[in-house]
Amino acid sequence: MNKFSTRVLCGLLSISLIAVTAAAQQSPVSLGSDSSFALLAGTTVTVTGAGTITGNIGIYPGAAYVPGTPPVAVSGTVYPGGSVAAQAQADPTTAYNDAAGRSVDPVTVSGNIGGTTLAPGLYKSTSSLAISSGDLTLDAQGNANAVWIFQIASTLTTTSGRQVILGGGANAANIFWQVGTSATIGTTSVFQGNILAAISISMLTGSTLTGRALAQSGAVSVDTGGGSSASLPAGVAAGGAPVTTMSVISASYVAPVVAGSIAAVFGTNLSIGQSSSVLPIPLPTTLAESSITLGGKAAPLFFAMPTQVNLQVPWELSGQTQTSMIATVNGVASAAEMIPLAPFNPGIFSMNALGTGQGAILIAPTAQLAAAGTPVSRGGYIAIYCTGLGAVTNQPATGAIAPDSPLSSTVTKPIVTIGGLAAGVTFAGLAPGFVGLYQVNAGVPAGVSPGNAVPVVIMMGNSASNTVTIAVQ
Repeated sequence: MNKFSTRVLCGLLSISLIAVTAAAQQSPVSLGSDSSFALLAGTTVTVTGAGTITGNIGIYPGAAYVPGTPPVAVSGTVYPGGSVAAQAQADPTTAYNDAAGRSVDPVTVSGNIGGTTLAPGLYKSTSSLAISSGDLTLDAQGNANAVWIFQIASTLTTTSGRQVILGGGANAANIFWQVGTSATIGTTSVFQGNILAAISISMLTGSTLTGRALAQSGAVSVDTGGGSSASLPAGVAAGGAPVTTMSVISASYVAPVVAGSIAAVFGTNLSIGQSSSVLPIPLPTTLAESSITLGGKAAPLFFAMPTQVNLQVPWELSGQTQTSMIATVNGVASAAEMIPLAPFNPGIFSMNALGTGQGAILIAPTAQLAAAGTPVSRGGYIAIYCTGLGAVTNQPATGAIAPDSPLSSTVTKPIVTIGGLAAGVTFAGLAPGFVGLYQVNAGVPAGVSPGNAVPVVIMMGNSASNTVTIAVQ
């Protein structure tokens, strides 16, 4: 079997997986288990002021929790060391590295950003950053899923009484402050977002934080000043609990779904913000605080946003005709929905991500699309990228990539037509190195009429795929 460019295939797949709505400029940083932690430190957490903190508190590898005088009420659990705190401390390191590694179209900022209004996006400071001469407004411009990421090489500080103000539907859960050293939130300051500090975080008397104070190696200190000082941002959007409305094969957007294949789930409140999985895999089962179980099995996720989640249907559901689906977002679960399953339901990926028009079909053995300007010759070969072709030999684990030796071939051989003529299939099975993605290699019949929109269809049993097109000369 011909092997094609991984980079090209990743590009084709990402285009086809993200459908329906445009992506935000930045996807949220996944916090993993830290979604339930308000404070996290490497050495010591000190809280005082007789106020309240809403959320868990963790310390690792240290274990020193100092409740202070007068003590603070904690609406959550304190984990001074132990396995829970260890995992919690591992997750912000991953999140910190993710935030620090973002590099697409950063806006350079420096010094004092007080008194400004910033749109969603990536902001980069090569030194320290302060909010001092006025309040900072973050304007979501009507997009409740808008994301801000601040990359700060050194310190983050606010002066007394300064505020971070949310406008246009902005959500503190989607604001991330990656701080290269330490952060200090000034007395009576009002701060919003998730602080990911390499060393330490200090919240001075009477300051408040809607978000999380997560320090990797140093201490976190909080003086509530008698009020509510640190609290987790609202998890589920104002619409309430997650609701699933439809599950379909992601390439063609028709039901039913097929075990091992890529599916799209639609609904409301399906995630907090937006996030995509990143190689290497196996795929995660949580993205943007969203997880989905099918038949009680956690589904590996490709992409999540509030109205759509793309996932792999677990292989373990093979042979079933229906299963229950439950979406859980930040600990809030949807009602169970019964969804249909089938042995196969082929869907061909397309470049417009709608299942129509130019197919995600390459000329073998090149990395070129069989499209206008680069047509495939009659008698040549193409590789069709699709999903929903059902059972395979040498089946990989759910969420794991398909092997390249030996290949995972479909148990049922598909029928391919190009321009209405039967095409010889030389291979049908999982595309090596990918999850849930199938590849069908076929020859272009010599009798096909040339053109830039020659239809291609795959049949599996009595199930026909969506129709996409290629260019043939």
